[in-house]
Amino acid sequence: MKKWTSLVIMLCLFMGVSLPVAAETQTTLVTDELFKDMEQLKYPIVSEVDDEDMEIKINKDFGKYIKESYKELKENEKQAEKYHFQGDYQTDYQVKYNTSPRLSILTSNYIFSGGAHGNTTVQAFNYNIEEGKRVYLTDILTTDEQIKSVRDYVWEYAIERPDIFYPDLKKEDIKLTKDTAFYFADEGITLVFQQYEIAPYVSGNQEIHIPKDVYKKS
Repeated sequence: MKKWTSLVIMLCLFMGVSLPVAAETQTTLVTDELFKDMEQLKYPIVSEVDDEDMEIKINKDFGKYIKESYKELKENEKQAEKYHFQGDYQTDYQVKYNTSPRLSILTSNYIFSGGAHGNTTVQAFNYNIEEGKRVYLTDILTTDEQIKSVRDYVWEYAIERPDIFYPDLKKEDIKLTKDTAFYFADEGITLVFQQYEIAPYVSGNQEIHIPKDVYKKS
């Protein structure tokens, strides 16, 4: 009987306390939007951000992103008609981190423009609401030493998994720049690599978690 009572109490605590606390620490509410009511062009919009200016900025960034995606879709349709292939284009997104004050959303753009298969490009949108800015990888890895440490970590991770990554991958093949996709994690960041960047097509977009200890400044 005591065992069941304890379980009930634990469930009540979880349902009644934990969930509201989690909701209170959320950075923003993210909802789907369709550009020009086109099912192929889904993108996120944010609301309930504490900083109204940041809410406007984030939605402006996604507005620019989806307009550029629309142009790419229309261009692919023209090429498909000209060269007689069945083109395809789809956008999607994932909310990867949404704990105040940080937000990470990954967008993915799939395009098929003939050939054996289509390709997916991933783009990262990371924000720090308290600092009032969008965050790029070079805002986190600010020194050559930090970049080298993370590159070494990625290379060691990859060569231990030759069935997933290029078995002859070299350190210099691992490019870590401002535009390298990543998202926030509780204890570090997770890098997201484009198709073919460090692994063959069949492996997809590889994600590698980088613990904060790897790149923290001494």
